[in-house]
Parts: sequence; C-alpha cells; structure tokens
Amino acid sequence: MTFSVVAFDPKDRKWGVGVASRFLSVGSVVPWARAGIGCIATQSYANYSYGPEGLELLKQYSSKDTIEALTSKDSDAARRQVAAVDSSGTPFAYTGSKCMDYAGHIVGKNFSVQGNILAGPSVLEGMYEEMAKEGKLEQRILSAMYSAEKQGGDRRGRQSACIFIVSENEHFEEGSDVYMDIRVEDAKEPIPELNRIMEVWMATFFEREFVNISDHQKEIDDAIKLAGFESLEKLAESRRVEFNINDGKIGKYSLKVITSDLW
Repeated sequence: MTFSVVAFDPKDRKWGVGVASRFLSVGSVVPWARAGIGCIATQSYANYSYGPEGLELLKQYSSKDTIEALTSKDSDAARRQVAAVDSSGTPFAYTGSKCMDYAGHIVGKNFSVQGNILAGPSVLEGMYEEMAKEGKLEQRILSAMYSAEKQGGDRRGRQSACIFIVSENEHFEEGSDVYMDIRVEDAKEPIPELNRIMEVWMATFFEREFVNISDHQKEIDDAIKLAGFESLEKLAESRRVEFNINDGKIGKYSLKVITSDLW
C-alpha cells in the first residue's frame, strides 16, 4: 500500500528506489538494488522474496523477463505490484488486477513510477513529470515523492519513506556499492524528514565544494538568529556539520543544512 519510483541514471551509473507509505518501515521491505545489476520495488501485499530473487534474476535477464518469472510462479500475483530497472536501464512494471484502487504504473525513460491505494491517477502523473526532468537522481526521486504527496499520495495517510541508491562510481563507505540509504521509519511527515536527512547525508559523505562564508553572511546570520544560537559554529555543531567549516569556508551541502527550515 505504497507509491514508489525505480530509476537508473546512465550518466552517474546509479540505480535507485524511492518509496513512501502509510505503513511502518516501508524501506525495510520495498526497495532492493545492486550496482551494475539493477533495482526493484516490491509492494502491495509485498512478496519479500521478489527482492533477493529478483536481483539474482537481473544478473542474467531483462527487467521484463525478471518480473514475468517472479509473478508467473506466485499464486497471489494478482494482488502484487512490482517494478524493476535492469542493468541497461530498461524499466518494466506489473500491477496485479486485484491491487486496491487506485493502483497503476507509468513507465518512462530509465524509470517507472507505481502505486496502489492512491488518491488517484494524478499521483503517478505528478511523479512521472518530476522523474522526466534533468538533475541528480536523488533529487528527482525526492521531488517525485513530494509531488505524489501534493496530489494526495497514499489515500490512507503517511508514515514512512525511504530512498535507496547504489552506484558503480560513488559510495559512502569503502567496499560498498551504496550511495545513499535513508529511511524514515515512523513520522507524521516522513518526506520532509527524508529531505532533512538527505541534506545531512550529503554534507557528511559527499561534501566536495566549499564556498566563502562571507558571501552568504546574511542568510547565515538569519539562520543563527532564528535557531537561537550565538555563533555559526554552535549552530553547525547542533546540525552535525561542524567538520565542514574551515578557514572562512563552509561546504555547499553544509550551508544548505545550516539555512534549512526543515529543522
């Protein structure tokens, strides 16, 4: 009972899944991905085995063949919804005939958006529009999730959300293919919270560009005053990005964290 996106970024060689639901810890069930192989979202009375088995199938087969193989042996396939993107970036999605309304999917170039128990088809249409735009994969996924919420999202409400991205070129820890693994397990507003954590994640693991503090002094001073701190250093420490301030410069992602209104 969920809306999600599966996608591939051919430029950055990333595969990712974004998902949100009125269900506890949706990120522990729905998203699966492995760099160089593909990604999968399994939802609607989710068959957990679709994740690991699907990734094994994607090592040899297309997304279409993989999903057909998974659903063909499932006696309850009519209640399932599953989408995948294979190693070449080709997407495929399946929505069973007994998924609860509104249920459906839209396949685009290198991505698919899908959902069930949605407020209506506009949820998927809004997600599609955001995913079709240019930009970093993680930002497009987040924008698609915001758009889904704006259109009514999961008609039962909201509870959890997740973005899971793997990459052939970048990772947050040595020996892993994971670029981003962010989960909001239980929150009144899971997608804004996911956004906040994403900003801290990027500042912590992928801070590459630094800017002059003096060039952004007013917005920094406004943020310090609004948050009730006595200095930039104290504010940065409270938001866990103090390590990205040095010699009159601050990391670009850290600046966003400092001035964000999501805290």
